[in-house]
Amino acid sequence: MSWVKSIPSSEDDVFDEDEEDTNLQKKEWRYNMEKRLKDGFRDGMDSGKEASLQHGFNMGFRDGAAKMVIVGQLKGIVSAMQCWCQLQQLDPPRLASVTELLQNIVRHEDTMIERMQMAQQHLPASVGDITDCISDLSVQHVDSCCGGVHCSGKSCHRSEGAKEDNSTFPCPSTHCSLSMEENLKQLLKSCMNLVYELDFPEELLHHVKQLMSA
Repeated sequence: MSWVKSIPSSEDDVFDEDEEDTNLQKKEWRYNMEKRLKDGFRDGMDSGKEASLQHGFNMGFRDGAAKMVIVGQLKGIVSAMQCWCQLQQLDPPRLASVTELLQNIVRHEDTMIERMQMAQQHLPASVGDITDCISDLSVQHVDSCCGGVHCSGKSCHRSEGAKEDNSTFPCPSTHCSLSMEENLKQLLKSCMNLVYELDFPEELLHHVKQLMSA
């Protein structure tokens, strides 16, 4: 009867199969859990990035809108100054100074509007894009400069032989190192200097100072 002992029982086969099935189920369960953890972590990272980018965009847009209010008020002040100069028939150099300042303010305003519209239409999809947009808004300095009186850079992309601008107003070159924020401050400062020079009322000077501190 020794041959009977050598034959594996059907119960042993069942136990072996059950054990193999259990191991497979454990492996499958472990794989699924790891996959879900990875997917959840990835989804959480994406959601966090999206929320952070949206929050940063909203803050930047609100700040830009506030700056637009300042630019609009400044443009109104300088427009009134220009009308007064024309009525008083001041000498051409003074009138030209006010007109040039007004033109610089209009260019500054147009640039801000254009960039805000572009930012609104194309919400950045990554941190790198956010950085690019901030650079476009000139929050960071650019090394190149047009070499004007109010430009702090030592190099410039302006063509050789161009005359140096000795004007008391900000350089209009797009390569100037002045950022948008710095340029606005310089425009306000130029306006304040003209208020002093043309002897406008103290109330107007106080209003310009309020815009500078806003």
